[in-house]
Amino acid sequence: MMKKSFGKILGAFLGTSVLATGLVLSSPQPARAELKAPTIAVVDVQKILQESTAAQGVQKAIEAQRETYQKEISSLEEKLRTAEAELRKQQTILSADAFAGKRRDFEKQVADVQRTVQTRKRALDGALTDSMNQVQKTMVDIITEVAKEQGANVVLARHQVVLVETNLDVTDVVLDRLNKKLPKVAVTIPKQ
Repeated sequence: MMKKSFGKILGAFLGTSVLATGLVLSSPQPARAELKAPTIAVVDVQKILQESTAAQGVQKAIEAQRETYQKEISSLEEKLRTAEAELRKQQTILSADAFAGKRRDFEKQVADVQRTVQTRKRALDGALTDSMNQVQKTMVDIITEVAKEQGANVVLARHQVVLVETNLDVTDVVLDRLNKKLPKVAVTIPKQ
């Protein structure tokens, strides 16, 4: 009973793993047709997402905007430090009620800066995700084209394969076509 259950779990895991991480290309087959032997291609998705000109452009644009935001936030933090130092000086001079009011105002300023930081981070993360999704979609389309051209009916990610013959690896072909088809992606960061 235990072996049968483990076998089902292992079979379900392996089936899910292949479907979740491999690109399986097939056309509808008649119910009585024999299954063809798998023709496999391998692609290094990480290499493509790191080395494609579009992905590199996205990274540069995001990093440039991140630096701009960092300068702005550093300026806001410096103002907060100055305001906090001033508040400490006034603590001995002001009445308890007046100090409490100024303290609340300062805490509101801190909360505003924290919200600004989070808003900027979300904007950058969203822009990165949207832009890289365009790169990934185009990459998958190209992988599909290359697989069809080479007669592959299963495409596996390189990280899933321990050993592979170089003639099965289509990474360079996909990378070259991606660079031609999508040399750059416009990175849209919402105005804050």
